[in-house]
Amino acid sequence: MAEKTVVYWVSRALRTVENPALIHAQKLALEHGLDLVVVFNLYPDFPYANLRNMDFLLQGLVEMSRKLRKSNIPLVLMEGDAEENFLRLMESRKIHSIITEHQVLKPVLGAQDRVRARCAERGISFRTINTACVVPVEVASPKLEYAAKTFRPKIMGMYRDYLQAIPEVVPHPQQIQMDVFDETHYHALIAKHTGWHTLSKSTMVPGEDAALRQLDTFIRESLANFDRRNEIDANGQSKLSPYLHFGMISPVKMIRDVEASGHPNAELFVEEAMVRRELAENYCHYCKDYDTLDGAWGWAKATLEQHREDPRDYFYTFEEFRDAKTHDKLWNHCQKQVVETGYLHSYLRMYWAKMVLLWSKDARQAVDTLIKFNDTYFLDGRDPNGYTGILWSVAAVHDRPWFDKPVHGLIRAMGSEGTLRKTKLKLDEEKTV
Repeated sequence: MAEKTVVYWVSRALRTVENPALIHAQKLALEHGLDLVVVFNLYPDFPYANLRNMDFLLQGLVEMSRKLRKSNIPLVLMEGDAEENFLRLMESRKIHSIITEHQVLKPVLGAQDRVRARCAERGISFRTINTACVVPVEVASPKLEYAAKTFRPKIMGMYRDYLQAIPEVVPHPQQIQMDVFDETHYHALIAKHTGWHTLSKSTMVPGEDAALRQLDTFIRESLANFDRRNEIDANGQSKLSPYLHFGMISPVKMIRDVEASGHPNAELFVEEAMVRRELAENYCHYCKDYDTLDGAWGWAKATLEQHREDPRDYFYTFEEFRDAKTHDKLWNHCQKQVVETGYLHSYLRMYWAKMVLLWSKDARQAVDTLIKFNDTYFLDGRDPNGYTGILWSVAAVHDRPWFDKPVHGLIRAMGSEGTLRKTKLKLDEEKTV
């Protein structure tokens, strides 16, 4: 075994293809003649852990481990507190450096900061690499952006400089002497954590290979309909968001492959993906109140406060929302889709979120309710896009003032009739949207 080891702490990039953190870690290890170990730290008791999201994650991890094993690189799973686990790892191996991914969400940032401090105490290098965006968030903009119109020219003017393919992982000159994560460990974890079994597994196939197939399917079959993406039956959605959330596909490869298709709708998709995804990363990076009403702009908080005591035609408890027991047939349809499948068509997702404000005590309660639903049920929950979407829906983050209305104030409102008309959804049809 080499004198020291380079550790790649993987968390939001469960892939081997075009993973810049993995490639950086291997390049560093090869340059110094060191071993390379990939580590995933599992937090089994985080508040929203369930079989839907944990099974999707763990199966993707099994696939990544299997691929890395072919290149003589072990992927091991540590379970529990990250700081304690990395301290034990530092005691059992001589660590040269830890490479991990750039994060913007508070729970993971906290764990990173604690491990980084332990590394500093021991003279171990600790570095984060961008894996979730095309353009690194601080390069895209050095500040919080307040609207898409100010962010769009910045990101669209530079993103092509970051589309180069990166090298593939190569066989590493070492012998695997660790208990790598595999199917046996996966089944043991699923059986062990009975508390996860509150939801069924997703019907979406997890993993990097499935993500790459879905990208190919989108380009071949659905990109032509992307200009009609708000219509339920148009088949214009990419359905890549769960794979992007877990990092099972590179956003760089996604953008590059869509552009390479040469389809007339490619430009439309690329602009929407670049601006909206990377604007969400900007929001969560620079605004640490991204998951509460405190993350809204001043004018939005003022108008919501002004209308806080407006009478509501309907008021529902958390349990009534959860169980889809509102008066609104469309909203109940959306909620059932969320709970049963972990997926909702993106246009319906806006309606679903906005109506919770209309029937809640106030905007703060609406945000709290939506985040609980988002992080529990959606396969792409616990993600910058989800938090930004909720704050856009309830409190107009990245939006502008609209016409003053009861309850909503100057926040853009939506209605069931207009949503049904735009999506062309027929509620009598029994189908998944």
